[in-house]
Amino acid sequence: MISSLGPGGAERIMSLLAGELVARGHDVWLVTLAQTGEDFFLVDSRVHRLGLGLSRESTRIWDALYANVCRIRALRRAVMSAAPDVVLSFMTRTNVLVLLACNGLRVRVVVSERVDPASHRERLLWRGLRSLLYPRADAVVVQTERVAAWFRRRLWRRDRVVVIPNLVVPGEQTLDPSEPPPQPFILGAGRLVHQKGFDILIRAFGAVAPDAPQLQLVIAGEGPEAQRLRELAAGLGLGFRVTFLGNVRNLSALMRHAVAFVLSSRYEGFPNVLLEALACGLPIVATDCPEGPREILAHGQYGLLVPCNDAAALAGAIARLMADAQLRQRLSALGPIATAPYEKCRVVDAWESVLAHS
Repeated sequence: MISSLGPGGAERIMSLLAGELVARGHDVWLVTLAQTGEDFFLVDSRVHRLGLGLSRESTRIWDALYANVCRIRALRRAVMSAAPDVVLSFMTRTNVLVLLACNGLRVRVVVSERVDPASHRERLLWRGLRSLLYPRADAVVVQTERVAAWFRRRLWRRDRVVVIPNLVVPGEQTLDPSEPPPQPFILGAGRLVHQKGFDILIRAFGAVAPDAPQLQLVIAGEGPEAQRLRELAAGLGLGFRVTFLGNVRNLSALMRHAVAFVLSSRYEGFPNVLLEALACGLPIVATDCPEGPREILAHGQYGLLVPCNDAAALAGAIARLMADAQLRQRLSALGPIATAPYEKCRVVDAWESVLAHS
């Protein structure tokens, strides 16, 4: 269960995991609060797909309370209809609703946090419900040891906190010819929100651009900050050198045409896009933000790490990478080593174990 299968890291992992589990012979239902027509990611046809059509936003508190009561009831009906052995839920708010929906039912519940809760502050109500309800879960799955430590300090059943990183699945190599990228270009990808730090990336690129007149910046993703970011690029005189592609379904193919990948986030959970870039052999520049990049890049062994919220440092790392072909080649060759711990079979084995024995 997840809110939607829109374009996001958690949604991608949920869709992949459902397909991998059904391929192993499990009977899998994938339930979203959103309707199925809003799916961005494709799901294995053997997965039972149910969209509840209950994802609209509420502007008033009483409307929100009523909407969540309706969601809890619908989720409970879905669980009773499917009669599963175990329910897996992703992301805080959906986790809370699922735990309430499954209250009193004879079904195991596994919830998974997909961001760093110390950096991503949910509203007080959701934080309170999380503290109250997560101890009822049969397992709480997180992506890093640091987040695991955060939850173990707050849950009385510390043994129920389990670490499972994201899995990496190399995508297709053929790029849609209708979207030819400029060459050469560096790539950033993610939802266009404050968390992802694309404003920092654009400013850093602006500092590098005068010394690299052929270099372009391509940003894949959509979000509420899209217009502001376009205006920032135009204001810095980069309007013709920064391309906003919107959501890209075959991101791996785009990555294979890039010179480098840059992750500029202010905080992360466990950025799957970084694993995907490594799997595609891209040299990496990433901010050393709380959670994810430092662990994936082995403290800078597999890519360049720079401080968060520091456009000058990010620009310096990009300039260094662009000026040193041997460095780019060395980092590119390390991609398979960096992604080995996140190989599909190993990660799905871990999920299958938790779901079977929680």
